[in-house]
Amino acid sequence: MSFTKLVKEELVTIPVETSEQLAEFAAFLHMNGDLTKRDQKLILIFKTNSPTVAKRFLQLSRTLYQAETTLLKKQQQKLTKKPQILIEIDSRVKDILSEIKLLEPLFETSDVLLPSESTKLAFLRAAFLSSGSVNDPKTAQYHLEMSHERDDLSVLLQSLMNRFELNAKIIKRRHHHVVYLKDAEHISEFMMRVGAQNSVFKFEDARIKRDFNNSINRVMNCEIANEKKVYEAASKIIDEITFISSYNILIDEKIKRVMDLRMMYPEFNLRELTEQYEALYDEPISKSGLNHRFAKIKHIAQALREGSPL
Repeated sequence: MSFTKLVKEELVTIPVETSEQLAEFAAFLHMNGDLTKRDQKLILIFKTNSPTVAKRFLQLSRTLYQAETTLLKKQQQKLTKKPQILIEIDSRVKDILSEIKLLEPLFETSDVLLPSESTKLAFLRAAFLSSGSVNDPKTAQYHLEMSHERDDLSVLLQSLMNRFELNAKIIKRRHHHVVYLKDAEHISEFMMRVGAQNSVFKFEDARIKRDFNNSINRVMNCEIANEKKVYEAASKIIDEITFISSYNILIDEKIKRVMDLRMMYPEFNLRELTEQYEALYDEPISKSGLNHRFAKIKHIAQALREGSPL
């Protein structure tokens, strides 16, 4: 089961008050509803590909209006798509239109239709059920979106989401206006707000595991990179020491100690070399002190190559 389906199956089980039911019902019809006339009679048609969403819409239409409904299935043209479910309402249509403001400008009626925080969230819940999707948190990207052909409806969804500081944004994709969230914290907050608490727990659990694994990988990659740097630096110094050793020249005792130490412990990093130096010679040395002597070794090797004075 996809994560989107998991979230939606939880959302349709949420018990809601009458005002919230009306807000959900309004969102369903604004998002996926059509109005037509047949035999001089107004008919509302709700469309969805989800039996789960269709069941929720039927429950609302019967609870709120005791409406007479007809359930139909329409096969999609593309074989990969699910059959479309059509629910027709042919009773109390004028009452419904008046109450949910389906034929009126959204921004002029939204405050009347959605007067409280709970009704705004109910509208968002049904909008997500109608056209929403959310990526599985196990994937590489966090993404939640809802889309619609009408730009005013998408702007309303964005406005409602941003009342809860979710930082929703809109992009146009083909003929649709897509309202989306990219931040994992905002996605989690949206799901919690609309009532998908169990899904939030699953989302956060998967996100924590994924982020933990990513952190482990970053640490391991960092350690590997550091080990590679140590190896490369040690190899260069060993090459210089080997080159200097081929000449019969007098080397300062302090430099000679570091040359011998590096040859004895080619795999050691600077910290390990300072500890070993102190153990061997009973004399402390810092990492910067070691680096200074390594620089002197490089200088000696360069001078020998160029025939310059040491």
